[in-house]
Parts: sequence; structure tokens; C-alpha cells
Amino acid sequence: MSAMKRRHFLQFASSSLAAMGLSQLNFTTQAEQYGKVLAQPTARKLALLVGINNYPNHANLRGCLTDVELQYHLLVHRFGFNPADIVQLTDTSDLKPNRENILQLFQTHLLDQAKAGDVVVFHYSGHGSRVIDPHPIYPGNAFNGTLSPNDPLPATSDNNQIIVPDIMGRTMFLLMRSLQTRNVTAILDSCHSGGGLRGNTVVRAMPESARGNHNNQRASQAEFDLQARLMNRLKLSFEDFQSDRVAGITKGLGIGSAQFNELALDMAFDGFHAGAFTYLLTRYLWQMAGSTPAETVRVNLERSTRTLAKRRDATQIPAFYTAPNSQNEKQTIYFTAPTTGPAEAVVTEITGNQVKFWLGGTSSQFLEAAAGGERFTVLSADRAPVGEVVYQSRSHLSGIGQQVAGEPEAITPGMLLREKLVGLPTNPQLKVGIDPSLAAEQILVQQNLNEALVSKQTGQNRIVASPVNQTSTFDYIIGKMTETHVQQLAEEQQASNSEPVEIPPIGSILLFTPTLAPVPGTDGPVGESVSEAVNRLKAKLKTLLAAKVLASLTVTTSALPLEGEIFAASGKGPHVPIGEQHRQQNQRGDAVVTASNSFKAEEDIKIRVVNNHTRQSLYLSCIAIDDQGDMTVIYPVAWDAPDDAALMPPNSELLIPRPEDEVNFRVNGSGYIEILTLVSTGSLRNALRGLQEIARSRGATRDYLSLRENESLSVLEDLLGDVDNLSRGGLSASIAVVPADNRKLIDRDAVAAVSTVIEVKK
Repeated sequence: MSAMKRRHFLQFASSSLAAMGLSQLNFTTQAEQYGKVLAQPTARKLALLVGINNYPNHANLRGCLTDVELQYHLLVHRFGFNPADIVQLTDTSDLKPNRENILQLFQTHLLDQAKAGDVVVFHYSGHGSRVIDPHPIYPGNAFNGTLSPNDPLPATSDNNQIIVPDIMGRTMFLLMRSLQTRNVTAILDSCHSGGGLRGNTVVRAMPESARGNHNNQRASQAEFDLQARLMNRLKLSFEDFQSDRVAGITKGLGIGSAQFNELALDMAFDGFHAGAFTYLLTRYLWQMAGSTPAETVRVNLERSTRTLAKRRDATQIPAFYTAPNSQNEKQTIYFTAPTTGPAEAVVTEITGNQVKFWLGGTSSQFLEAAAGGERFTVLSADRAPVGEVVYQSRSHLSGIGQQVAGEPEAITPGMLLREKLVGLPTNPQLKVGIDPSLAAEQILVQQNLNEALVSKQTGQNRIVASPVNQTSTFDYIIGKMTETHVQQLAEEQQASNSEPVEIPPIGSILLFTPTLAPVPGTDGPVGESVSEAVNRLKAKLKTLLAAKVLASLTVTTSALPLEGEIFAASGKGPHVPIGEQHRQQNQRGDAVVTASNSFKAEEDIKIRVVNNHTRQSLYLSCIAIDDQGDMTVIYPVAWDAPDDAALMPPNSELLIPRPEDEVNFRVNGSGYIEILTLVSTGSLRNALRGLQEIARSRGATRDYLSLRENESLSVLEDLLGDVDNLSRGGLSASIAVVPADNRKLIDRDAVAAVSTVIEVKK
């Protein structure tokens, strides 16, 4: 197959994505030559969005209807689709998402209406499966992936073969080829193996328990008859059909949420469920700057997910494919430029001064921590602020708020919202689920965990433990390694062809991600008691909590003009961008994308940061976080005067490490390192003083500081206090300080923290 890149890492966990979401994304400004071309209006934009939660065999999903909503609002409010040109086929629509209706609407809404030059989007969220392919095209693979509509259970034929009502990949190939336009994007959030549960996460694959072994599943005769009719209509011989399938997708851009043998996850977030991939992709596209080419989207998604990869969550590797020799990787993902700028939310309804809005692009720390009083800036079509809205509550991803600034008639449906003030909980907590493998000791586990970390400032527990369920979000799960876990991990490693990872021994107590991937280095000896295990894991839990707190500060975009890059001191290798305004150029001056973020071990790394503000000084700090969650302050390192070192005057550039600091930032070993670049309009005085005290206690005057678990939490509490002071200090005296429940505030115009993940290879 022709692909922009066959495999790249995408890692998910229900609460880590909910806690960080897309905050670690790096956005690259698009090439102007593409922007000019793609800004031209197309004749028509058509979309068919299919979402199936309910299946008659009870293998139900929970997030597919949310996926359809996510895509709908994105297409309408960012990409200018006419709502009348979008058809949603879901469990709640008048037509049900069965085989007949999916195929009928593909014909009547897309094939019959789309003309040359039009834009077409087809999105499917639901179960996938696989059937025997009577004419396979890949050696050693006798299957063809399918989409599973919600038709009744398949019947069993006389020869014990199961005839399923699925739509084969072969059919989708022919349907896409039948479109008159080449500007088609197909997004499939489903998978073909591993159906069932992973932790408290459902996999979007029809489980064999519902249908029997995949080796006995066959597509219906109606499916093959349809393929024959489509080939005849296209005047396509069977031999050409087979050779074209080998060459790649027929036209446009195809995006699959997982590789053929991997898992697509249907996940619990705070108050809603969604497809992990659709949620990540659509939130990225809400934040995307301008007419970004599809290749840049792919690269940035890959970079963004390094943070999640570093946290060792379940592997899901999406596939981006373009038609052979099409250069479609240089087109935007929907073959049309966004008609509006980046945003976190959009106004959907106005009643008096009450405002309803869709939160599909909102930062995940907002979704988790919002309790009323948070504030949005309302933007006009030309991006000018016209008012403010205070958040009150939400149901699912639909928010309700009140207009508190601007003219009464200034806010109208369709206007975009940008975050202004975001509140954080006064007592950040780590949510730990108790796996059924420890059910017999559940009360003891819960008691030990709830007492493991207590805030010295508030006296409250820092860990909240509860049994694993299918509706709550968890940061991590504690459990005992079982034979079932071992078998599942072995099967997933084999299916994904990933590098072998040492599996903890059966009977050991350890931490898992929410998708039951073991957290490295957390397993203990077999026979260890629960109390001993929790006591052993205290240090790790503190580190994980500190990493979660730090992640809550990160943002996608900010009013602060942050720009920069990470590169090797030798000048060889990638230049990994920091911030959305970064632009790389080749010798002709064209903007280019660096796909790699990999550096060689034992290599010295440089970080270049630019303050583009014409009048405002900024303060800079940088923290590196390794695979184990351990933190090292890499700037400033001059502990005799850290405030002076952190200061960046207007229109200035800083290269880290500075020559006068006489240190090198050398990367060793292998794995991922997260670089958190934190800029602010005022000094982070308390945090720097705390770091200065740590440095003095170690006799360090100019050196990197590796924070121990107790130090990490203490410094981060100081940091949150500084952020809160800066945020409140910038509020107008006429504006009530919000939230009013003593939560700390983040003002997106005063503080920006951007996370960039690099990979180190030996």
C-alpha cells in the first residue's frame, strides 16, 4: 500500500488523555503556497458520518455517537460545511445504521451528488471485523477488514460457516473509486482484532464470542454481487482491481485509527465516551493553525503522541494513506482550508444572556476540573474579541454559560471561543482504579492507597482509589499480574510486531495504565502483601502525580508569542519545533516539515527560544521529564540569580544552554524525553526560590537539578501558586475574581507551557 508512513506510535489512556489531551501538541505553520491554493472555495462539501453504539449481539460500544458529534461540529464550524450537506447515520437517527442504509446513503448522498472538485468526507465509528478474502492480495494474510453495521446476528450455513452482513474493505475501495471527485477523506475509527475490554476501555472490534472464529466468517453473497456491479460500472477488470488494491487506496486520503492487527479504543473520559483516535484527531484540527498540509498533520500527531507513548499506555498506531502518485499529503486533511481560526469551543445557541456552546476543542484539564467560573473570550469572524462568557456547567460536551462582557447582541451562534481563565483543583489527585485481580483485598487496597499520599497543606488525600468500572476515568490501575494478563500482553505484542517487552511475573502487584499495559519498574516480588506493595509504590505515585500536575499547565496555543526549536549541537539531525509559530525553510525558502524527532544517544542538545513580543519581557523555564516520570530542571541553571537568568527581553532570542552556564544538555540511553517549555509575563518567583534552596542544599551554583519525588510535588505546588498569582494579577478590577472556591487560576494570556517530546536512540 502507498502510505505517508506505515507505522507511527499513538498511545492512549482514558485519564492521561483526559488530563493532557492535546496540550502537548506542536503546531507548524503551513506552507503559504498550499494555503493560497486550498483557500479557494470548492463547489460543494459533502459528508456522511456513521456512528454505531448499539449492536444486536450485545457487543455494544459507547463513544461512536460522540465521534459523529465531534466530526459534525468540526466540519461545520471550522471547515465551513453546510449542515444540510452533512448526513449523520447513528442509532438515534430516523434511519438505522444497518448495512442497507449505509450503502444507500453512500450512493444517494455521496455518489449521486459529488461532482469533480467537490469535497467528500466519510467517517465511520463502530465495530470492525474481518472475513476470509477469497482473493487475498498480501502473502500470509487471508483476511479482509470489514465495517460491522448493526444488522441482526449472522445466520449459520449448512457447512458451519458464519455469513456476516459486513461491508468489506474491498467494497469501500470500489465505492471511493466510484466518486467523481478526488478530494475525498475516509476516516475509520474501528479495528479488526482483540474485541472485548482492556481495563475499563472497550475495543472497537467485534468479539469472536459474538460471531465465532474469524476463520469461519464469510461475507454475504450480496456483498460480492455489489462488488461485481461496481467493477462493471467502473469498467474495471478483476485483474486490474486486484493490482490497484495492491498499489494503494484509489483516491484521496485514508485514515485508519489502528493497524490491521491492532486495537482501536472506545474510551471513558470525564463525563463522556469517545473514540480515542477521533477525539485526538478532531481536537487537534480545532487547534490547527491555517491550511496545514496532511503530512504536517501526520507529523504533528506523531510528535504529540510521544508524550503519551512516554507514559506507556496501550499502543494504537493509526495509518495515513494517500493515493499513489497523488501528492495528496500536500493537501489539507479535508481538501479544503479552514474557514475560521483555531478555537476551543463554539457558540451553538443564545437565550438572553445564557450561552450554550460545544466544547469539542476545549483543553482536557478544563473538562476534568471545570466547576463553574471559568472564562472564555468570544471572537468575531475577524478574530476580534467581542465579549466574554463565564462557564457554569456541562452535560457531555455541551456547555452552558453566561455572557458577562460585551454588547448584548454582540455574541451570536457560530462564534468561536478561546480559553481565558481556567481553574485547577486546590488538591490535585491521582485517580487509581483497583483491578478485579485484587477484588478479594479491595478494602485493604483502597485504605492503603487513600492513606499513601496526604497533602501537608490541605490534609487531604492525594490518591483516590476505587474499583475499576466502565464509566469512571483513571490515571492508573493497580492490580496483580494474572495468566489472563500475560496471555493478552503476549498476543498484543505478537499482533503489533512491536519490540518484546519484559512481562512481569504472575502474582506480582504492579501499576497498569487504564488499558492494562504494565507501567515499567512498578512490579514487586511474588507474594508481596498489599500494604508492602503500596508502601513500595509511594515514591512512584508521587512522581506520577507530579507529572500529572505539570501536564495540567500545558496548552496548545497562547497569546504569548512563543517560538523555538530543539536541535543537535552538531547541526546534524532534526529541528523539532516548539510552539505553533515555528517555520522551517529549505534553501528555496519553502516551508518544510521535519518528520523525525529522534536524536542519537551521547549527543548534545540545544534549545532555541524566541520572544517575539515587541514590548513584553517574558520569563523562561525548561523542565525535562524522562520515561520514568523523573524531572530535571534544565533552565535556569544559574542558581545565584535564577530570576535574572530566566528573563527574556522583548524581541530577543535565547539559546540553551548558555555558554556562560558551562553545562551541556547531553542525552543518554534510549527512550523518550519530554521537554516542557514554560514562559510567563512575570517571574515564577516562589518556584525559583524553592529550586534555589534545593540547589544550595546540594552545593550547586550552576547545574541541572534532578528533582526527587518529595521535591517535585513541593516545587510544583509553588509553581501553581506563582501561576495563580500572575493570572489573578492580570484581571481587571471590574471583573470578579473567578472561580470563587479558592481554586488556582491559569490565565492563558499570562502563562504558556508547551510540551515537546523527543526520542533518544542508541
